[in-house]
Amino acid sequence: MLYEIVKPAAIAEPKVSVVIPVYNVIRYIDETIESLLNQTLKEVEIVLVDDGSSDGSLERIIELAGEHENICVVKEPNAGPGTARNNGLAVARGKYISFVDSDDVLPEKALEIMYHAAESEQVGVVTGISVSFNSNRSWFIGGHFKKGVFKKGHKTLVKNPEMLYTLGPCNKMYRADVVKDLRFPTSIKVAEDHPFVLEAYLKSGDMYTVDEIIYNYRAREDEGDVSLSQIVKSDPYVSFKDIIESTKLSDPLFKKYVTNPIALGKIRTDYYDRIVSADIWPAYKGIMMEGNAGTQVKMFDSFYELVDSMDLNLYNSLGVLQRLLTFETINRYTFIKEKARPNYLRVLKLAYSKLDPGSMNKLLSSAYPQEVRAGQKAANRNSVQPIYNRLAVRKAGTVISAGYKKVVVGSWKKVQDIARNFYARRIAFPVYKLGQKQDKIVFLTNKHDVLADSFKAVYDEVLKQKPDYEVVGYLKQPKRSLRELLSLYKDVATAKYVFLDDYYRQMYGLTTSAGTEVIQLWHAAGAFKKFGFSSIGYADSNTESFERGAHKNYTKVVVSSSEIVPFYADAFDVPENDVVPLGVPRTDRFFNEDYKAFIKASFLGKYPHLKGKKIITYAPTFRGGPGERQNFVMNLNIRRLAEELGDEYALILKMHPSVTRGVGVPFDLQEFAFNMSREDINDVLINTDILITDYSSVVFDFSIMEKPVLFYAYDLENYLGERNFYYDYEAFVPGPIVRTNDEIISAIETNEFDLDKVRAFKERFFDDLDGKAAERIVRDLIK
Repeated sequence: MLYEIVKPAAIAEPKVSVVIPVYNVIRYIDETIESLLNQTLKEVEIVLVDDGSSDGSLERIIELAGEHENICVVKEPNAGPGTARNNGLAVARGKYISFVDSDDVLPEKALEIMYHAAESEQVGVVTGISVSFNSNRSWFIGGHFKKGVFKKGHKTLVKNPEMLYTLGPCNKMYRADVVKDLRFPTSIKVAEDHPFVLEAYLKSGDMYTVDEIIYNYRAREDEGDVSLSQIVKSDPYVSFKDIIESTKLSDPLFKKYVTNPIALGKIRTDYYDRIVSADIWPAYKGIMMEGNAGTQVKMFDSFYELVDSMDLNLYNSLGVLQRLLTFETINRYTFIKEKARPNYLRVLKLAYSKLDPGSMNKLLSSAYPQEVRAGQKAANRNSVQPIYNRLAVRKAGTVISAGYKKVVVGSWKKVQDIARNFYARRIAFPVYKLGQKQDKIVFLTNKHDVLADSFKAVYDEVLKQKPDYEVVGYLKQPKRSLRELLSLYKDVATAKYVFLDDYYRQMYGLTTSAGTEVIQLWHAAGAFKKFGFSSIGYADSNTESFERGAHKNYTKVVVSSSEIVPFYADAFDVPENDVVPLGVPRTDRFFNEDYKAFIKASFLGKYPHLKGKKIITYAPTFRGGPGERQNFVMNLNIRRLAEELGDEYALILKMHPSVTRGVGVPFDLQEFAFNMSREDINDVLINTDILITDYSSVVFDFSIMEKPVLFYAYDLENYLGERNFYYDYEAFVPGPIVRTNDEIISAIETNEFDLDKVRAFKERFFDDLDGKAAERIVRDLIK
């Protein structure tokens, strides 16, 4: 696009160039320019690019330029803000570049604050706090604070994906060598700034956020005088179309700059999650409510193209997109015009075909499981009739229930539950077993509501090695309908392979057919505390009949090493030949250098106080039986540890998943100690320098990294009566045993660790240390 410099700035070697696109803003431009002329930072070049204004804006900025030597005026035919910013960028001569919209206002110290931060911190991009304002008030942008966008400090996009929630070009300062060669796309007018800002983030690497207000966004109030961002709401399809085009320009940038494949997958997930929830969702709702058949057809076709372009891992990490395409649209189905319904069915079929068992389980755990099932049936049958049927039933139910108050007696519900389970297990399951076995793999767990840990690793390998197999999963859910129970038992009865990772109550007492392999991928590595049949007779144990019903169907049990085969054979009462030392799939990530590098970087982004500290992780097991496990009495004295070790170390608390109460960090110690009980345990271990545990099997996983371990066994005698161990505890553990807080501090300060012991422990309890456990399991067990 051609442009003309009407009046150049006379200032030599400006520190900062501020680029302002100008289009019909005669009401606001004086206030904007005045806020820049009043900046405390001097040697500022103001580049005003008129985009074909017709209201006198051009004449006014030329007049102001004649009064101030640091103002440069450029004019161009009307082409949009992207072109105007590009032309301003080409003209700008400053060491740093900032963009300001022509109706916004900068606080007088804004440029000085950002300039000094850029110089002192040596970063490519500086950001700060923004507020919105109108004639009556000003307010903080809630979404920015909710996401933690304006937390002070050094950042990168990979470590701090919250920066994806500030993709506007303003409220930032860019070093010129980072952005001089970048350009805004000119073919779109909505989200055209996203590719530019993303590339600036990625190219700069290191960024810095100041905790000062450096930008004021104007919210225009006159209906006839609205900004571009406000115009978006009045034409949702134009907005939708441009946002989709913007994603096509932005997505390749991640592949260009992010070389770590794990980090690449995560940042793409974060990016699409932000785009769908913050940009696509509002436009989608506008298009649905507008009821234009032509734009609905185009929208659903665009959704099809978007989902089709995504790999399975990316798509299955985007719960917001899955919800939008399934029950959110089914709930709005009456707004879809007849002409657009085939296009929706087409994208619905694709959406369901790419769901993994974990994603499907999350949808079924929503408030609309019946709508989710109706959509699945519609996709399978290539017919919208199941959706019509569901909406009709729902409407009829609303009409009926409107006439009287529905009362359900708790005891009657209990009777119904018993009857439902009896029918599914005792009547339907034996009939289903008569059916022919199918090339089907079933994952069963009550531990997680998504595919996680070893299940996720094995599932990914199944997709690689056995793509012809159907894969289904029944994961943690609060309650299942009779239809869902029947589906579960039918799949178990007809599948060739069933994977478990723990006790699974829905299988208790059942007898699977001879053609079904039931493979137990036990959730714990190694063999520490006694469990199953081995623990019968101790305080925390089940009855023999219970254990027999729970484990009777296992045809294979996967363990980490040959040494512990007899223990697992005894625990599950299976022949030793059926206990196979193929490894623990979830530990494969400890051998993935890309994964470990990403986790370490992302932890520093999430917990900046950990930077420069050695990490002590306290990861104890639970105490007591099922009714007692939620509470944990903290014998670790966090304050003493902070006083003695706080200069060099930080403390992470990682409780067993059964523990939900009794763990807290005093307010004044929250820069030393962090409760990360909800973080993935293996991710915590990757960031751990010293592990403090007691009787937890976490020691086996941690030993792979050959780092120091302390055993805080203050209640050893009591625990021996509760569970007991497969080995003599004091001779077995690969680290010092301590019973008091003073002993913990002393062991850490004097470095009382023998890593040769840890190394020998690792090699004893893992036959294969290669990160290929999942690959072996699928290759050797699924024929």
